Amino acid sequence: LIKELTLRITAVLRRTYQTQNKEAGFYLGKKYINFETASVQSPGEEKQLTAKEFILLKKLYENQNRIVTNDALCMAAWGDEYYGYENTLMVHIRRLRQKIEENPSSPKHLITLKGLGYKLVTKNE
Repeated sequence: LIKELTLRITAVLRRTYQTQNKEAGFYLGKKYINFETASVQSPGEEKQLTAKEFILLKKLYENQNRIVTNDALCMAAWGDEYYGYENTLMVHIRRLRQKIEENPSSPKHLITLKGLGYKLVTKNE
């Protein structure tokens, strides 16, 4: 039921927000982020993204290697009425890190910039 709902939401989002990035996904280290299935795939394992995690990751990917403010992320995930979701955003980011990072406690890809927002680092630096 949850997986079907996630796939339906993904399909609607894909049709609604067709961007210039028509890529099916991208690699973060050894993990492949698949936009078609809203999942994180690593050798021998696949983790589903929730709808909010998917929206947040997509927003970060569209602005990869650049700072995305907390406000912009909250607006993308919750719309105009996002006031008060800042702590919820932090929880979603933490859960997202658990899925995309090799070591979530020491992130290399989803970086926090205190007081500013977050940055998705996709370049190998």
